[in-house]
Amino acid sequence: MGVNIALAEKKGLDKSKYDKLVKNYMYLLEYYINSKIDLSKYDELIKNSDLYFGINTKYQSLNEYFSFNYIFLINNLFVEKLSIKELELLDSFNDVVNNELIDLVDRTYKEVIFDNFNNGNYQDNVSKVCYGSLIPSHMVDNNALVFKIYFGKNKIDLSGKEFIELTEKQYSFLDDIANKIKEDIRNKLNTNCEVLIEKDIY
Repeated sequence: MGVNIALAEKKGLDKSKYDKLVKNYMYLLEYYINSKIDLSKYDELIKNSDLYFGINTKYQSLNEYFSFNYIFLINNLFVEKLSIKELELLDSFNDVVNNELIDLVDRTYKEVIFDNFNNGNYQDNVSKVCYGSLIPSHMVDNNALVFKIYFGKNKIDLSGKEFIELTEKQYSFLDDIANKIKEDIRNKLNTNCEVLIEKDIY
């Protein structure tokens, strides 16, 4: 699974141009999602909970349009699937979002997030891909919008039984948030959605 390099090169996309177009598309995709669903309410629920969720800045640079503390869109984007005309429109984006750009995302994002290029061919079937280290909890459907709830070291120092009890409560709380996000995405965008949860203890 991954980028169709031959197709990207055929469309004149070297690495710097490709990276720029991915960045543009991610901004527009986040903008589009935000126009349909208020994900900020979930970020605020985590922030304002009494479960001492720390904020880790590791993923802050992933935000293009979103400005959340805990929730991040982490999809790989395969912009080489866009037509030459669509790529030119995407390349013209200069921080001013217009209807033409939103229409582009609305029409194409399900294909752009679909990680289905394998062994030289595009495959229509849904399969699993890995986001992160190769463990079962990081395996997600290759046609899904993929979010990660990412939090840092606890805001309070605990050890032993108290630490274990807090950790159990944190993950239970975040599992509920993740399920609500998935339900929102599926109901309002009619799109498959996966939500990963990760804690950075450093």
